[in-house]
Amino acid sequence: MLTPRYALLLLRYLRRRLLTVAGWRWSTDGPLFLGRRLELQIGRRGAIRFGRFVWIGNGSKIRCHEGEVVIGRKTVLGQECTISAYKRVRIGEQCVIADRAMFIDFDHGVVEVERSIREQGIYKRDVEVGSNVWIGYGACILRGVRVGDNSIVGTNSVVTRDVPANAVVAGVPARIIRMRETPRELRWPDPVEPDHDAPTTLPPPSTPSEAEIA
Repeated sequence: MLTPRYALLLLRYLRRRLLTVAGWRWSTDGPLFLGRRLELQIGRRGAIRFGRFVWIGNGSKIRCHEGEVVIGRKTVLGQECTISAYKRVRIGEQCVIADRAMFIDFDHGVVEVERSIREQGIYKRDVEVGSNVWIGYGACILRGVRVGDNSIVGTNSVVTRDVPANAVVAGVPARIIRMRETPRELRWPDPVEPDHDAPTTLPPPSTPSEAEIA
């Protein structure tokens, strides 16, 4: 049954889909829910793909200057989140993303001190977030980071290195607090499982030495 609330959401979706420039340029494989004051920007060489039943909260901004933004089915973005992409930002299925989280796949060049930062261009690397990931309020996922399936990112964390699947991370910069139990049966399409031994992946939490315990 179509309730008044869902009727309003449907009208908002149709208005953005049919009456805005960006609406003709993004794609979806099913219905999705778009909040108020949403800002969608898609450059000429950019594309945004939504899975079915994605929810984008009020005041969020998705800017695909070029490249691609992909948000998997049943993922929920809270209010005032930001996605800014020049290459590729992918978020998997059934993620829960709190308000004001940020995903950005580029950095500004700062090496040449005799030139303004604005003139030094940008560095780009894919950002990839797995499925069933919970990202806390105000967390930042930066250029080149992969966040593994079933992981948790704490409030206001700044993630600069890959997060293993099933990890709980927090801090600035983020570090692993603990590991969750690996699911026995739960599996996701296109799994994200960064290599635990790679130098770009966060190391496991350290265990106290015998001297520290004593």
